[in-house]
Amino acid sequence: MSESVFDYIVIGGGSAGCVIAARLSENLSTRVLLLEAGKEGTGFLFDMPAGSFALMGNPKADWIYPTAPDPSAAGRVTTWAAGKALGGSSSINGMVYIRGQRGDYDAWRDSGCPGWGFDDLLPYFRKSENFTGPVSSAHGSDGPLTVSPPRVLHPLAHTFLEAAGHCGMPARSEYCAGDVHGSFIVYGTTRKGKRCSARKAYLEPALDRPNLTVTTDAVVDHVLFEERRAIGVKVIVAGERRTFTARREVVLSAGTIASPSVLLRSGIGAGADLSAMGIEIVADLPGVGRNVQEHCGVSQSRLTDVPTYNTMVGPLRLAGHLLKYATVKRGILTSIAVHAMAYARSAPELAEPDIAMSFLPLAIGFVGGHPALAKQAGVTIGSQVLRPHGRGRVRLKDLDPRSKPLIEHALLGDPRDLALTIKGSRLVSEVFAATPLARHVIGDHEPASLPESDSAWEAYVRQRVGIGYHPVGSCRMGADDMAVVDTRLRVRGIERLRVVDASVMPSIISGNTNAATIAVAEKAAEMIVAG
Repeated sequence: MSESVFDYIVIGGGSAGCVIAARLSENLSTRVLLLEAGKEGTGFLFDMPAGSFALMGNPKADWIYPTAPDPSAAGRVTTWAAGKALGGSSSINGMVYIRGQRGDYDAWRDSGCPGWGFDDLLPYFRKSENFTGPVSSAHGSDGPLTVSPPRVLHPLAHTFLEAAGHCGMPARSEYCAGDVHGSFIVYGTTRKGKRCSARKAYLEPALDRPNLTVTTDAVVDHVLFEERRAIGVKVIVAGERRTFTARREVVLSAGTIASPSVLLRSGIGAGADLSAMGIEIVADLPGVGRNVQEHCGVSQSRLTDVPTYNTMVGPLRLAGHLLKYATVKRGILTSIAVHAMAYARSAPELAEPDIAMSFLPLAIGFVGGHPALAKQAGVTIGSQVLRPHGRGRVRLKDLDPRSKPLIEHALLGDPRDLALTIKGSRLVSEVFAATPLARHVIGDHEPASLPESDSAWEAYVRQRVGIGYHPVGSCRMGADDMAVVDTRLRVRGIERLRVVDASVMPSIISGNTNAATIAVAEKAAEMIVAG
């Protein structure tokens, strides 16, 4: 058999792609090719949990996708992160393990996606997980992805839980069973003090299989078709144009920003837009690149009388932390950024929370859109709108596969999202003012002084609103005319082509998206094997 012919071609070595490649290659008679546009994604910073701060925004590890100016956010241009390495965003993210709420997935099921409710996906969360905490029916213990309680926890994390409790968000011990109302200490995707990315969990154990080929620095131009059947891909590998053939299926797992870009270059998208760019239409699917969703939110920080990571990582102390990490994988460098979270209902009649808060044991300011650590001890609490109403779009800038696509999104374009962002910011202020935290707060940091009027709060959030780094939805699943894939994640009207990543989510989940993306990929892998 030719070296360029495979049974399955997987485009994208991120969270979903690593799962798909690993699961399909378990059958040693099946030849699998995994194509990743980035690099290997190995080394000290990729292993060390605290390395996230050095990797996100680093062009060697992050695609750093710029958006169009956002008219709802004072015309600012923001950047959306995406991992530029095997493991994808799971190789650079904050490692928070959270599944969201039961209602997130039940909404998928009830909106034309039967088989995708919370109870349908729960077995795949368990299948993926190797949980090292207390035995629980909500967690799995035999999966590839290690999920762990924190090795190091700042004492103010528990103070945050107490403060959240004062504000109607009582502490809870389990947050992965579908109900997240309240506050809790966060689990992380770490293994013995090191990051456990999808690359580490799924791909590395499979790399020695003779039937799995992994090619990095491989930018996919477009999918090849015979009639409406996918038969392979055109790829630029280290600057050289190559063609690979798929005998069974092509699986597109390039992520919410890149997956629609590949489809559009392949002739799948809104027919009028494709024709305007000179692309031959293979399938007129107007939903490709539409329905993009992101969490929007604002952070606040205060200075404290308790030492935090701002004052614990100076040049002299950092050397000691590095030595401790290198020798015993202990200490603050094993810490994920978010130590605790709290979920709240903005109105008592709501069935589930619509606002989340994240607690970080360091004070960060975002003036000018760039994070900057305070020189004094402090903490940060960020709030997010869990189920935003705003929708954005990804479209092609040009036909060059190496060009970054255009991202158009108004984070606060929907007045409901603006109102809820303001409510979330006010709630953060209330948590800071609650007695358990207030006794440790010695000064303001960001903002320098709290807004007092509704108009001042609106101006503040428009200037400060940012993303959750959780884009989804650009190739959404469904049965209506705007759906891109069906409930088996097959591209509608096309044979032998699926999309498997966060882009297929019909609506965003209430939390960080990596765990859900991996569960979706586990379910998809079973579907692909079943045919």
